[in-house]
Amino acid sequence: MKMNKKGFTLIELLAVIVILAVIALIASPIVLGIIQNSRESSQARSVESFAQAAQQAYAARMAKPGYMGEDITIAGSDTTWYAQVSGEADDANKEPVKYTGSAIKCSKVDYDPTTGYIEATCQVSGSDQQYDYCNAPQGSTCKSGMASTAGSAVKHASAGA
Repeated sequence: MKMNKKGFTLIELLAVIVILAVIALIASPIVLGIIQNSRESSQARSVESFAQAAQQAYAARMAKPGYMGEDITIAGSDTTWYAQVSGEADDANKEPVKYTGSAIKCSKVDYDPTTGYIEATCQVSGSDQQYDYCNAPQGSTCKSGMASTAGSAVKHASAGA
């Protein structure tokens, strides 16, 4: 009787499955790390974009007629933000922050008109990670003493770290 030997044995199939499982175990943490780094980079770029738009809104609000040197704040939430004089009720004088990125929440956005430095501590919606931004030159500090991030958003140092 002649046997036709086509196909793979059970041992060969199991060996292939084991090899693929080992490769998956090695590759999955690497792939997950790449995805996390990409997500964090995207969130940092959103904070940078927002801070730069806020800086432009500050300058535009200061240029409006009737500005008397009052403190200007950034107020709003998610995707609707304005530069306005503190307590200002007149919507005509509010300057919109022209930002079209992800919804963002900021605990601090501050601008120093004498130096032009802006600093912000914000987080992108859907993330629990906060980012600091200060566009002072490297080695300098912003108004509140935040160390310069040289125009890049960096992870906010937590109190426990």
